[in-house]
Amino acid sequence: MERLIRSWGLAVLLWMIFIPAASAEDVRLADLMDEALRNNPEIRTAEAQAASAAQRISREASLPDPVLSAGYQNEGFKRYTYGESQFSWWMFSLSQTFPFPGKRSLQREAASYEAESAKAAAERIRREVVGRVRQAYYDLFLADRELDLIRERKPLASKLEEAALARYAAGTGTQEDVIMAQSAKYMLLENESMAISRRESAEAAIRRETGRTGLTPLGRPVETPPTPFGYTLEELVGKASANSPELAERQRMVLVSEKRLSRAEREAWPDITLMPQYFSLGDGMEDMWALTASIPLPVFYRQKQGAAIAESSWSLVSSRKELESARLKVESEIRDNLATISASDKVIDLYRNALIPKARQNIDAAIALFSAGRMNAYEALSALKAPFDYELTLWQQRMQREKAIARIKVLTGDMEDGT
Repeated sequence: MERLIRSWGLAVLLWMIFIPAASAEDVRLADLMDEALRNNPEIRTAEAQAASAAQRISREASLPDPVLSAGYQNEGFKRYTYGESQFSWWMFSLSQTFPFPGKRSLQREAASYEAESAKAAAERIRREVVGRVRQAYYDLFLADRELDLIRERKPLASKLEEAALARYAAGTGTQEDVIMAQSAKYMLLENESMAISRRESAEAAIRRETGRTGLTPLGRPVETPPTPFGYTLEELVGKASANSPELAERQRMVLVSEKRLSRAEREAWPDITLMPQYFSLGDGMEDMWALTASIPLPVFYRQKQGAAIAESSWSLVSSRKELESARLKVESEIRDNLATISASDKVIDLYRNALIPKARQNIDAAIALFSAGRMNAYEALSALKAPFDYELTLWQQRMQREKAIARIKVLTGDMEDGT
């Protein structure tokens, strides 16, 4: 037990020495969001993928590369007969394949929708990163408020311990009361150590999302006023349907699948390859030319083109089901977070206007009654603990409410703080 207490004491001492010194500057949510948008590697990766997808559009719309050929035909093996024999010549040809009309436009449209889908995916990741920054910021804020409450409660716990020791020394108290009072003080040390650990976890999450390096702790988060929120489910679902990048991403993939299916259905229609040729005979003989047209024969239609059509059809079914699933997911998440906001509003109102003021009034009375021997240690500890527990619950509900609003903002596209 003594060793554990020393460990807690060391943790608290390190917190008191290093954290305040490094927390000279307050941390603001808007600044962290801007920093994450600039530096988050996940965002940079998604933007690079979107830029890469945009380059595929012109490639998919282009004709196949022409083929230039050169060759020579000689009569016999004994000597070079160019210009001596009418069966010896240099030949040059240029071939170009022209896809069946409509194939290239379908490829270009599919590539365009893929690029739009990649762009929507990048926007989705931007919003998710901002949402995670908000979540971590609220966790950091809550950890600091919990530490504030613990530090405010420490002097009261010491007063209760002193009163218990005084009563025990005077023969009016019991050893059990002393042990309970001291245990309450040690429990505060444990709670403080756990709150510091939660703060460090939130800080690590913020560093990860903002791309920060180094060991300098973050400063104290600035309290923001409660976010106004008066939307209905119908309004939020409508905003999400119009602005959700996840839905936009899925919608574009449905269009991609439709274009690929149309492209597969046209695959049975043959491409044509034109090849003009020029033959140089030399020695006054008249040169020759030729023009060849070739088309592939779809003799393996069932194994190739037919299978490609079936594959594309199933891919289209999958894309549509994914879109439907995404819509249901968005609506479900909005409902869930709206329920959290509604419940938190009720709890906040109850604790702020009823429970906390009444519990605060009982603190001084509880210490006085315990010191006078008119209240036992358990009742006094309960009276001292209640207001701080209520206030911590109030802050927890406030942060849960802000987190729920932040998750809705990811779905509806509200990026700025306070919107």
